Amino acid sequence: MLRPLLRGEHAMPWHAVRGSESIIWTHDASGAPLAELPEHAARWLARWRRRLVARSDARATRTWWTLFRTASASSARPRVVWADMGRAPRALVLAAGDATVPLNSCYVVPCDDTEDAHALTALLNSSLAAAWLNVLAEPARGGYHRYLGWTMALLPLPRDWLRAREMLAPLAVRAMAGDVPAPCELLEAATRAYKLRPADVAPLIAWAAR
Repeated sequence: MLRPLLRGEHAMPWHAVRGSESIIWTHDASGAPLAELPEHAARWLARWRRRLVARSDARATRTWWTLFRTASASSARPRVVWADMGRAPRALVLAAGDATVPLNSCYVVPCDDTEDAHALTALLNSSLAAAWLNVLAEPARGGYHRYLGWTMALLPLPRDWLRAREMLAPLAVRAMAGDVPAPCELLEAATRAYKLRPADVAPLIAWAAR
């Protein structure tokens, strides 16, 4: 019944800081709430039943142990996950089959395949993406920004995505294996993925770094 959980503050570029926290997963393999809780889980959750029943979302269901907004927890496809707040985006890949449940301090994009996930993660972790997004993102205290869904949706992807994948995905694979590319290498790859020259993005990068 236990699945590892991921909070936004534990989402780092390329990897998650793994702690000991878990969530009691009360749904079946299809994502539907269990019709009945196992004995030990029912006993454990019973102490919070009144609070769980009182949730506004729970009033439309008889299964008071239902979890809501669970689409991002599906491990059927590889997922790109990033923290909802930071000074720059912090993205990582959860492979297909990884049971980790990102909480609502994370945003999640399921990808068609692993190479797409790796390429998108490399792009989001680049200083080029950070510079673009920080122009648009809602500011927060301490120089932080909110990387909400609408904000990230405004980041244009390279038009020739297959070509971009070939450049970006290997960098993410390296980084996840412990060989993290230098920021300048990641910036160069991201710039080439858009078929731009360094001079084209230099003003944006300089503005973001000020």
